[in-house]
Amino acid sequence: MEHELSGLYETWRKEHGPVVPIELDGGIPAFLVIGRKELQQVCQQEDLFTPDSRQWSELQAHRVPVDWPLLPQVAYQENARFMSGAEHWRLRGVLESGLSQADSRLTRRVVEWEADRLIDRFCESGRADMVADYAAPLPLLVMLRLMGLSHEDGEQLLPAIPRLLEGGEGAQRANEQINAILQRVVAARRAQPEKDLTSWLIHSPVNRPDTDWPSLSDKEVANQAWLTILAGAGGCTNWIANVMEQVVRKTELHDLLVANRASIDQIMNVTNWENPPVQNVLGRFATRDLSLGNYQIPRGAMLVLGLAGASTDPNATGTGERISYTLTNESHPAFGAGPHGCPGERMAKDIVRTAIDHFLFRCRAPYLENPDESLDWGTSIIVRSLRILPVAFRRSDRVLGDEAASGSALGASRSAHSLFPPRMLEQLVPHASR
Repeated sequence: MEHELSGLYETWRKEHGPVVPIELDGGIPAFLVIGRKELQQVCQQEDLFTPDSRQWSELQAHRVPVDWPLLPQVAYQENARFMSGAEHWRLRGVLESGLSQADSRLTRRVVEWEADRLIDRFCESGRADMVADYAAPLPLLVMLRLMGLSHEDGEQLLPAIPRLLEGGEGAQRANEQINAILQRVVAARRAQPEKDLTSWLIHSPVNRPDTDWPSLSDKEVANQAWLTILAGAGGCTNWIANVMEQVVRKTELHDLLVANRASIDQIMNVTNWENPPVQNVLGRFATRDLSLGNYQIPRGAMLVLGLAGASTDPNATGTGERISYTLTNESHPAFGAGPHGCPGERMAKDIVRTAIDHFLFRCRAPYLENPDESLDWGTSIIVRSLRILPVAFRRSDRVLGDEAASGSALGASRSAHSLFPPRMLEQLVPHASR
């Protein structure tokens, strides 16, 4: 399927160049940026291409239906994604300082613990749906611990997040469910901080009244949590599934991994070139009439960041044999670029690497159960997601510990594991109730 997409981008490049006029669902006009140089320009020049969707001409002219399925992905929120300049750096600074508190060793431990709980539910059968049974719930479980949400909240978020990312029927309702959960958590952490990122966004040292930046409001914290969970859970889920799709289909990447000629990190890297988990990002908006590629872009027009398309740009990937070139080349645009590049890249790599490594340790020699059947890819223009990936495997002889999971898909119990070391709480603003 990735080759079909590459062929489509190649056709568009020949017909239109690095910028392609498109229509989104409902006939909404936009420009898809698939040239690497042009993508960098759009990402880095905020004075020309703002992330603030309030400047979108279609929205200003009331030509976007209130129930447009993609509206939750574009509607302005008070979070780092939609802001620019000082406002953006204020929110991003607090988020980055919080993410930097997360310890990679502790993160790997949490991922392994949660992975074991999931694998224990299907390992005896020797088969699983890599998406529903593993790739979808695992990153969400880690995001729950990161943000301080309960497993009960996770039970509601697990179906809501893909509905929102698909952008189809039910996306608006899913967005409402997610926001309601986050607002409750923010209120609880405002009253009593804990060792989680939500508490850091509210009470951290860079968020104190005596600093240059005013404290984040509850709405800003909830919106930033929304962005973190959607990007973390959605992106990591599809990254895990897309890597495993290469492994279980016994592709050239699988052969390189088995022969120890490539590491899991390198397979992850190639996947970001060939089949990135996020293929398009809505959007940037032209602040004035300008020229980009072969087109005149009117003021207020939406630009869609074509991460997958830019990865296939021959000017970006160079020449020569594709696999060997991309094994060690990490200059792909999968994490974005410029001021709005992904701040959670390190954590995402820790989660995905550990998830894949632990699955291959517990579930040996996995293979696609029905290799002659076409895989069912989702229809979202935003994420590159498999609906199902049925695999079979030979389970290892690893002896299960006392923490084997039972019950719901997200598990009923909690461990003492945390992504943050104890010193994190010591840095939070002292609270009267503590």
